[in-house]
Amino acid sequence: MNSLFPLKPERIYAEFQQKRVPNDHFITVNKALGENLVQRLPELKLEPKIIVDLGAGSGMFTAALSQLYPEAKVIAVDYALSQLQALGDAKKSALCARAELLPFATESVDVIFCHMLLQWCVAPEILIHEIQRVLKPNGVLLFSVLAPDSLKELRDVFSTLSDKPYIPSFTDMHHWGDLLLQAQFKNPVVDADYFSVYYKNFSQLMLSLRQGPIYFLEGMNKGLMTPRQWQHLEKTYERYRDEYGLALTLEVVYGVAFAKSIQSNNRHSQEVSIFLQNVQRKK
Repeated sequence: MNSLFPLKPERIYAEFQQKRVPNDHFITVNKALGENLVQRLPELKLEPKIIVDLGAGSGMFTAALSQLYPEAKVIAVDYALSQLQALGDAKKSALCARAELLPFATESVDVIFCHMLLQWCVAPEILIHEIQRVLKPNGVLLFSVLAPDSLKELRDVFSTLSDKPYIPSFTDMHHWGDLLLQAQFKNPVVDADYFSVYYKNFSQLMLSLRQGPIYFLEGMNKGLMTPRQWQHLEKTYERYRDEYGLALTLEVVYGVAFAKSIQSNNRHSQEVSIFLQNVQRKK
């Protein structure tokens, strides 16, 4: 999904396994983005029995899903055991597993909630097909991912330091829509929202970014730069300061899609009925 920065599973796994203490700014931003995804669920008028919080981490939204659907069993799934260990009571329904190899029977899950996971997958098309496998007919996938305009200020600032592509370019939302259609999801709807996140200074901004996987930040570590280079970045980023602080753009794609319906005409054959809807962009 990112030709400039080939994803290395072992590197990303190691980053997620680290027991960092997220700063308040990072928690606030991540929670706000995820809550926008949670708020889409009531509109679907679902009565799920099994919900999977895929890429649950330390369970920021696992509890929210349980409160929204108290009759449902909510299962937190993450590849990083160290993250799941912070779940508390929710650990009783937690599974440590790779997203591409979900430990669920075919057509056994009603809803998969997937916040900020897909952009870190080496082969997202494999994951999307795996999600299609475990979802019940007409089951629902909700996901959020970062899109191309995310971190554009940072990308611009680092371009003044070197031609080296320090900052990744994320995948356009229409590509996610295409992947869903290829996996035979029906009625996929994806839209993009823009958010401006503000920081007091450049050091706070960089610290916040390091709360997540930093496979693309190797050259951005202050310790790997000369003081002059770091000062140059600090000074250059001031062009994006306004009355609220230093601005950083996040373009977030939100997607909702339904698993295919399988209608059996007789006991020897099955007909797959797929109703496709144009991929939409929020205006």
